Amino acid sequence: MTASTDAPTSAAGTAAPPDTAAPGRVLRRRDGGPPPLLLTVLLAMVLFAATSFGLFVEGAYPAPDGVRPTLPETLRGQDLVTLLAAIALLWGGIRARRGSLAGHLVWLAVCLYVPYTYLMYVVAPYNDALLVYIAAIGLGLYLLLDGVFRLDAAAVAPAFVDVPRRGAAWFLIVVALLFATLWLIDIVSVWPGGIPDTLFTYDIPSIVHVLDLGVVLPLLVLAGVLLLRGHPMGPVLAAMLLIKTVTLGLALLSMNAFVVASGGEIDPSEPVIGAAVVLISGAWLVVGARRMRPVDPPWLRPTLW
Repeated sequence: MTASTDAPTSAAGTAAPPDTAAPGRVLRRRDGGPPPLLLTVLLAMVLFAATSFGLFVEGAYPAPDGVRPTLPETLRGQDLVTLLAAIALLWGGIRARRGSLAGHLVWLAVCLYVPYTYLMYVVAPYNDALLVYIAAIGLGLYLLLDGVFRLDAAAVAPAFVDVPRRGAAWFLIVVALLFATLWLIDIVSVWPGGIPDTLFTYDIPSIVHVLDLGVVLPLLVLAGVLLLRGHPMGPVLAAMLLIKTVTLGLALLSMNAFVVASGGEIDPSEPVIGAAVVLISGAWLVVGARRMRPVDPPWLRPTLW
């Protein structure tokens, strides 16, 4: 796909880079600015508190009888990725406040990551950080819904004119089918009456199976279909989910590293899958970011109400 001749240009006649249409401009609610930065900072503080508890407090994650022995290492591996996500949240929030659509997409992706992640923690064995996890889920969901529903898909559509869609669409669909197959094999292979070996707790359904099969994997397919149909919301959802798949791959790698460091054993295929997901998703994000065009605000509605 070739670039259109009406792309914004600088005084020297060269194409302007993405998100520089209004350098240094701080968006306000009246012209479609993002939610108050205070809420983003508050969520980041909650994430720092939760990850610090898991990474540095001895015995933060108990593993009583009936719980997967490597669960503490698994959750600490996730904590490390969440710490990086908190930094990305702050970066995205600050950039979005300055008018950056790319920053807003990163911010949205982290807001999606947060409730997905901490719903795993609230079904793990109880610990003293429960209220922190609940705060993370609530703030993440509120900011996600606010940021998605206020986004004007028609206003941001020109930003993605030159972004390749078909390849990214099929990648998202293939990833969804791959993980759906893996999780369904876990569940169906033990029918009737059996219990999958991959559960956190012996007799409680895996929240990963529930969230992926019920929410995330259908969203991946939806994003792929929207891209193929040329829907203006397709690139927005695809960008969020590509960042989500990067965090998924990083989490697999981090969890495996913590388990191996503690002397445990891992499935050799997991780090391969994790690395492949990170590299391919990251490559699509880089290509998309390089081909995004600048868009002028307002591209957010001032309020939902």
